[in-house]
Amino acid sequence: MKFELYNGGKKVDVEVTAKGEDFAVAFEGKLFNVGLTRDGSGDAIVARVDGKDLSVVFDEETESRLRLTVGGRPVTLARAQTKLQAGSDASAATTPVAVEQNALVSPLFGKVISVDVKAGESVDSGQSLVVLEAMKMESVLRADGKHTIKEVLVKEGDGVQKGQLIMRYG
Repeated sequence: MKFELYNGGKKVDVEVTAKGEDFAVAFEGKLFNVGLTRDGSGDAIVARVDGKDLSVVFDEETESRLRLTVGGRPVTLARAQTKLQAGSDASAATTPVAVEQNALVSPLFGKVISVDVKAGESVDSGQSLVVLEAMKMESVLRADGKHTIKEVLVKEGDGVQKGQLIMRYG
């Protein structure tokens, strides 16, 4: 997944690729191997970056910014504003979208662990639709009522962006 972030007004391109349980992170032209685990307290994540452990705490996450404490130092990153572009050759399954009626969008950046429904299937309130993983934690996205699944736009193993359309229902 590619991210466009801003640190102090300076654009920073970040690309994250899953490598088994770890990640390859390209940041400002440098490549890092990163492994993530929870610390004992559960408040922080331990990021092993090229063999060195750093404590990472997510202080605040909004649509427009991400505030972290990394190795005891505060870091604030602004997010690029997501826009749909007419005529884009990106598929609907990978293009971040605005909220759509009768649709499920990803509440976070992550990886699809399982898709528990298929098109045409009827679901009940509370039924598991999709399981996402982010930062070694799983999030189950559940039906908010009785629906019929119209279209599923992701598959197991896909990376998803926050706000990305996952499925449509009726």
